[in-house]
Amino acid sequence: MQVNDDQNAVDLLGVGVGPFNLSLAALLAPLPAITSCFFDRNPSFVWHSGLLLPEAEIQVSYLKDLVTLVDPANPFSFIAYLAKHKRLYRFMNARFHQVLRTEFNQYLNWVSRSLANLNFDEEVESIHFEQSSFVARTSKRKIRTKHLVLGSGLSPSIPECARLKTGNNIFHGKDYLSHSHRCRGRRVVVIGGGQSGADIVNHLLSDSGALPSELVWATKRAIFSPIDESVFANEYFTPVYNDYFFSLSSGKKSRLLQEQVLASDGISAHLLESIYRKLYFYEFIENMPRFFRFIGNHELTSLSRSGNSVEIGLRICDTIEQRHYAADVVILCTGYHWQMPAYLEGLRDRIPLENGHFCVRKDYSIHWYGPSQNQIYVQNAARHSHGIADPNLSLMAWRSARIINSLAQKTVYDIDNESTVMEWEGFSGYQNEERQYA
Repeated sequence: MQVNDDQNAVDLLGVGVGPFNLSLAALLAPLPAITSCFFDRNPSFVWHSGLLLPEAEIQVSYLKDLVTLVDPANPFSFIAYLAKHKRLYRFMNARFHQVLRTEFNQYLNWVSRSLANLNFDEEVESIHFEQSSFVARTSKRKIRTKHLVLGSGLSPSIPECARLKTGNNIFHGKDYLSHSHRCRGRRVVVIGGGQSGADIVNHLLSDSGALPSELVWATKRAIFSPIDESVFANEYFTPVYNDYFFSLSSGKKSRLLQEQVLASDGISAHLLESIYRKLYFYEFIENMPRFFRFIGNHELTSLSRSGNSVEIGLRICDTIEQRHYAADVVILCTGYHWQMPAYLEGLRDRIPLENGHFCVRKDYSIHWYGPSQNQIYVQNAARHSHGIADPNLSLMAWRSARIINSLAQKTVYDIDNESTVMEWEGFSGYQNEERQYA
């Protein structure tokens, strides 16, 4: 639904068009009774453009796309995309470990171009509440809406010592591709032992004619750890476990998030093998002098510029011992964090936070001081309340369906009574609880 003047109003306004709000928009497409529009400041859809590396893959099954796990017949599934583009047989024959990030981004972009209620190159600048509606001002218009869904994403985490120092040779991993040419023949330090850091290291090692002169890869973990993709660990990424986790005390939630970190934040095993084999090839087959140093149990603590060089300090974890390295390029694969979006300034006094986070209900609406018939839903802002699957693609279709059911105040998508092999302290499936939409 396109909107053009102040008189227009919709049932739901979405801020940001990443994969999560794109999933919501795709599942709303066959539901004309719920009017919606979504806004994004970028000129078109792109998913982590700085990390669309040739060999990079998503870490989940392609069935965990925008729609399939709640609506397999939806025309915006990944399988439908492959069929539409006449490459379904070729995809099967290729036997990929996982879907390439570049191809999944093409799929997401295709969906974004197929939905009429998405508005790109238009930023939501402010939102306030007036009478019985939220009023959003974008860079082009004003629009009223009964409900909001916030999908503007997380912000890059920059270590304290690197703030105010980022630039062409010190940058977050999300911007890697636009700076990758600076790494050829240079001294490069990669900070962070997760999947993004591994993807970047693998790319740096992929062209023997464009290698760094030195490569340091450092992580706070003891070693570069593989993701736990075992069948029982995958139960963490199911609707039943999500509801079980939501029922726990905040203290137990915090402990479990720490225990389960490698189920969501480890490195794909075959990517680790690829990196290891490249190092073997250069050192023993090509007989190159060792140009790499892979360092575990170290944390970035200092960073300073010295002419065109960067001096970094790494502290051995749980000690005061420091090691220092000189680099030409520093790549910070240090993750992301949530922060209150600037466009919510007009509602800030009406939105309580707990330990710096939204207070999120089971249906992904948040507590706010306003009418109960007007809800604010959140995407990728509920890891603390709903578990490690929240920033992951695994449950995005299910979460979108839960939001839609809450909006409609009825079961539009049947997402109850999913099977699970586990009994989580007696919580063995969906209980016939009263639905909580208030």
